[in-house]
Amino acid sequence: MKQPGYTTIRTVVAAVVATVGVVVAVIVDHAAVSALIAAATAVVAIVLIHRIRTEAVAAAVRGALIVTVSILVVGIPAVVLLAPSGAESVADGARVEVADSTDLSAALERSLDRAQEIAPNGAESILRITIDGDSESLYVLNQQNGQMVYSHRSGDSGWYEPRTMSTSQRTVFSRADVRGLNLNATADRVVQTWRTMALDDASGQPEVEVAPRSGDEKLVATFSGGAFPIEADASGNLADTVDAASIDGFLDVARRVMTDAGLDPKAKMLREVAYKSLDDGASWHGRARPGFDLSFDGGPIMSIAVEVGQFPEIRKSTTDREPDGFSLSGLTGATMVSVRDDLARRGSVRHYDRDVIGAAIGVASDDSGPGRVPVTIQMVLGPSSVEVAGVYSTRGRFLRDGVR
Repeated sequence: MKQPGYTTIRTVVAAVVATVGVVVAVIVDHAAVSALIAAATAVVAIVLIHRIRTEAVAAAVRGALIVTVSILVVGIPAVVLLAPSGAESVADGARVEVADSTDLSAALERSLDRAQEIAPNGAESILRITIDGDSESLYVLNQQNGQMVYSHRSGDSGWYEPRTMSTSQRTVFSRADVRGLNLNATADRVVQTWRTMALDDASGQPEVEVAPRSGDEKLVATFSGGAFPIEADASGNLADTVDAASIDGFLDVARRVMTDAGLDPKAKMLREVAYKSLDDGASWHGRARPGFDLSFDGGPIMSIAVEVGQFPEIRKSTTDREPDGFSLSGLTGATMVSVRDDLARRGSVRHYDRDVIGAAIGVASDDSGPGRVPVTIQMVLGPSSVEVAGVYSTRGRFLRDGVR
């Protein structure tokens, strides 16, 4: 039996080395190692074919052709079969993942896994996770040096190489803290809430940010994309404050918030209640953002801020002074609506400006003298260019124009 010659052996070896090298270089999930393997196999194949060329040019050409065919016929199908289904290596170091952009829960899990990869015990020291469609942004605190590590993925680009930067943030959360958070189910309830309020169709996928709040460090998932942001806690419970900017409902929310905070709504401890409707053009006479503020005249709590769709933010008092204020007794949503309607009639307010409202309940600046009503409702209707204002008693009786 005739033995194969050196030319045949070198051709076979070159084809095998090149084919195996291509397959391994592609499926290895590390850019530097992949490049090294590709370079090494290329050098081996070239050297072998070059040695054949020194003996016979035609044989070298046939060898090069065989190597190419081997890569196309064997190498590429092998890559397809062996490459991981969820990811593959790319030259710039990004890890490509095929992700469902509508699966918020899967996106959260990907981010938690990535956090563990980019910092020591990273899944235990997460600063913030943002999910927007098919992209995720992750911020992790490196507990060894106090630096923030940032990583991002988008579409089929996968996770890009992490970047490190300085930060003064120290409040973090862990994978265990969000174990009970089902983002998909929570997002469905958020969208339904937006639709129920008939403020918009809320047809798109919400953007989600999971992070501790800066004011009170409460861990929340904040959903954006509808008429107003809505918060959910780490168990997926929505903030029960969507009526905080409703003129006929915010006082009921205020009573519930006070009760939840351990305060008696009937106790005379309020200094002021400030309110603003959802409309961006509403007066800042009450507050700057839609919702309401409760300011207390003594007692264990200084104030409670409630933005529509968000959990109350409570500021503790630094003094033990006994309160001397007013209570929510006798104040009703029906009275607030009556005041709004009367003021709209007096000021000939157009129908589309009737719900552009800023208001405050408390002692007006001109009511400090003797003989004046101590607590009043001061309301402003319409945007600043056409606003009208009036002062009313807590029973809804008109007292005077303006808010002083």
